[in-house]
This record gives sequence, structure tokens and C-alpha cells, in this order.
Amino acid sequence: MDTFSDRISVSVENISEDLLRSLEERKIGLELSYFAKPDNLEPENISAKIAEYQSLLSGFSGAVSMHGAFTDLNPTSRDPKLLEVCDFRIRESLEIAAKLKLSKVVFHPNFFPSTRSGYREYWIEKQILFWEKYLPFLTSEKITIFLENTREENAEYILPIVKQLNSPFARICYDTGHSNCFTVSKIPPAEWVKAYGEHLGYIHLHSNHGFTDDHIAYTKGNVNFEGFFEAVNALKNVPEMIIEVKSREEYEISLRELRAGN
Repeated sequence: MDTFSDRISVSVENISEDLLRSLEERKIGLELSYFAKPDNLEPENISAKIAEYQSLLSGFSGAVSMHGAFTDLNPTSRDPKLLEVCDFRIRESLEIAAKLKLSKVVFHPNFFPSTRSGYREYWIEKQILFWEKYLPFLTSEKITIFLENTREENAEYILPIVKQLNSPFARICYDTGHSNCFTVSKIPPAEWVKAYGEHLGYIHLHSNHGFTDDHIAYTKGNVNFEGFFEAVNALKNVPEMIIEVKSREEYEISLRELRAGN
């Protein structure tokens, strides 16, 4: 039976032949973050970069996924012009994934807390309307999107969206650092995993000290990982485990501990 230790990847912005060779030797997959950054999506850069990444990835045998655009995007905006920009960037990300022959893309629903009465229900409804229009493309291209938590206080924000979309191509990404530094609830990761259950297919693994999104090794900071890995391995379909840290040092620490079974 698969465990998370069989499904480890690392988030990387810039790739090279040497990097891919190293990952392949260590049996580590790759999450591309290059195309998530707005500065990297300007027209004069994008076509050449897609072609470069197509060439580099053509011989890589490990798992490859991609982080989609997220900066300043608000799928529930009340301004039609802002929604147009949001739709453009999401479609662009999916088209890039298709060109690179990738089957997994992560997106942020980007919850922004509000004091408006009934806002959570409104937000969920608007999210469903936004994401469901991509289902035909996802089905056709066999691409699965994973909606990732940022400022949501618990699982009952993204979970209803994915349940209502009711598609094998719409699942959940749980970010262990975001639930610690961006929420008041500070619900431990194990509880998020249990709540998401079989809708969970992807995990961003990192830690922080509860104030900023530090992206440090999960063995550092103050995220409570008690029971987390047991909860992950208890799932029928074990999620991808993506080491999402800011430095090579933090990556090496994370990988060493994961491979040790901690």
C-alpha cells in the first residue's frame, strides 16, 4: 500500500537539467511554481519559457504538477472587470499545464474575511459558479485542479465547493502553514486531513511560527503535527506530499525527516 513517503515532491520555481537529474536520482517529484508568479507571465517571456520547460521536462520520469496563478486574484469579486482578469489568469494557467502535459494544478480560492452577515455562504456559492465553468476543459484535458486553503478558518469553506462541483477533476490541496499563520482557529493539521477526507489529494508541507508565512521545514516553527502523518496514511488514496519551503537547506531537512518516517 502506498504511503506519503512514496509520493514526495518539491516546489521549485526555476528548473534545470542538473536539478531534474538530482530529483530523479532521489525519486522526488516536482511542483512548478514559475508560472504562478505574475512577473513571469508577461507576453515577451511566456512563450519561450513554456518551450524551454517542455524540452527540460520531456525526459523527466518523476511526477510533475504546477501551481497556478494566485496573486491578487479574487474569484468572488463583485466587479466584472476584476473577474475577467481572474478568469484570464486561471485559463492561462490551465492552458500552460495542458501544453506541458501536466495533469495537476493548484489554485487559491483566496478567501478574504468579511464581517458581512452570511458571507461564508455567499462566498461558497460564488466559488462554485466560478470554478464549474472550467469543468469541461478539465475533463477534456484530464487535468485535476486542487483548491488550496489560505485564510479559511476550517475545512467547511473549500469542502462544500468541491463536493458541489462533484467532479474527479476538482479536489483539495491542504496547506499546513497557512492554517497556522493565517487563521485565528489554529486547527491542527491532523484535523484538517480528517475533515477533508477522500476529497484531499494534495498537501503543501511546511511550517511557521504562527505570524508570517515563513515556509520553513515542518520540523521547525510551532505547527502541531501530532497525528498528521498517521491521518494522511489512513486515507484510502494517499495525497501527494509537496515540500514547499524557501531554501535548499529547509528542503533537505524536510526530506531527511520524511524519509526517516517522522
